[in-house]
Amino acid sequence: MHLSFPTAILAGFVAAGQFFWDSLFGLIFGFLVSALVQVTLTPATMQRYLGGNLRSILYGTAFGIISSACSYGAAAAARGFYRSGADARAVFAFLIASTNMNIAIVILFWSLLGWKFAFAEFFGGVVIIAVVVAGFSVLFRGGRLQRVQREYAGGLGQMDAEGCASHCHAEVGAESTDAPWRAIAATALADVRMLRTEIVAGYLIAGFAAALVPSDWLAGALRAVGAMPVIGYIALLGVGLVLAVATFICSMGNVPIARYLANAGIPLGANTTFIYGDLLILPLIAIYRKSFPPQITWAFVGLFALGAMLAGAIMEKVVGGASSGMAMGSMAVNDRFTLVANIVALLALGGVAAAATPRRRRYGSEVTGK
Repeated sequence: MHLSFPTAILAGFVAAGQFFWDSLFGLIFGFLVSALVQVTLTPATMQRYLGGNLRSILYGTAFGIISSACSYGAAAAARGFYRSGADARAVFAFLIASTNMNIAIVILFWSLLGWKFAFAEFFGGVVIIAVVVAGFSVLFRGGRLQRVQREYAGGLGQMDAEGCASHCHAEVGAESTDAPWRAIAATALADVRMLRTEIVAGYLIAGFAAALVPSDWLAGALRAVGAMPVIGYIALLGVGLVLAVATFICSMGNVPIARYLANAGIPLGANTTFIYGDLLILPLIAIYRKSFPPQITWAFVGLFALGAMLAGAIMEKVVGGASSGMAMGSMAVNDRFTLVANIVALLALGGVAAAATPRRRRYGSEVTGK
């Protein structure tokens, strides 16, 4: 397919806009949840529910299952959890569950690709969480994980204090007697400002990749790798992960591409590895680098890549080929779900803004005496 330059540019922006619309509800809820956690939950509370024990890992996983299905929104929420004192293992359990085990995305995969993909999406997330948690426990022994977090929090506290000196006193005075809605709105907006470059870049690159890279080329590349003797299947898993990183497409945008690859006969294991890989796209790694200490970020990237490939292989073995028993649903299901979810998210955003705005005006009136 050959497109003229203006047509290619337009197609890229249209695709980017479509990806943004498909994941808007996840973005909104992700940033609102992050802000809510940062404003209302103390470090002691986060340690109690998202500490370093098995129960905390389960809490993080369960919260991911019922929260954002958007990679960017989940990353924003994970950042808020970690900065509030949650253990890195529980935070990453949340992050993985929110983009692979989330109720909304599992339902979409079931309706559009059949039960095998829904099964692989959910239980593959369990495998990845197990690998990441076990890996962190081995790499950061003897309380080292907590020491790294305390040192990182100390550095953030110093930077926050320096940046806050000129304007925080007025805001603290305003919030001392008000409900926390203004603080939640301000925190969410600050997070959006901090991460906006990575988010915008991610959507634009994903849009242009989807518009300009033919899907049949992706399928052909995967089939060629899988045909290699001896190491073909292992290489196929790795290439599926690399393609996910190269296409820059977040979790909701992976649904139509996974559908296409399934129709093209790509093995379920490689297809699900491609789906898992949305957490390793470069804009998200840039967000991780702003959210976690460097050694935590790169340990997660390596462990997640290993876990994704292992999960793909296990799901291929357990569930079997994707061609048998796969019921393709209508993409209209995805469109209807997205519309309803986005309307709900926009109403929630409007509610937070409405709750915050009157308090801000009232405070201004008290100061001016009007």
